[in-house]
Amino acid sequence: MANVLLVVVCLAVSISLFSQNQWILRAAAVAAVLVAIGASVLTRHQLLIERLAHSDERAQVAQEYSRITSARVVENAEFVDLMQRRLDRIDQRLDKIDEEVATVVAAGDKHSQADAPTVVDLKLRGLAAS
Repeated sequence: MANVLLVVVCLAVSISLFSQNQWILRAAAVAAVLVAIGASVLTRHQLLIERLAHSDERAQVAQEYSRITSARVVENAEFVDLMQRRLDRIDQRLDKIDEEVATVVAAGDKHSQADAPTVVDLKLRGLAAS
């Protein structure tokens, strides 16, 4: 609307320039100033409306981002807790395996490898028993 008003005034001033009457030229100049002030007020008003709409939209986006961030923090905490419990269970299993290996190693130390039966010895014992 402001642009239309400015174009109309520019046309009126252009036409009045060809007129030899000073009163028409003065009236066109006063009208041009008034329309320019009106156009400036309209432009400023529209700018304020657009800025308010933009700031409301930005506030809404910020609130949504904050909500999403809070949800991600909760999900991350749950994931960390789950992974920590899994690691604890794995550590417990490894501790049990270490205990079993230590038991086997301790039992294996009682006999030397020379005393340990070989596969051939076991087969011969199996044949002798049958």
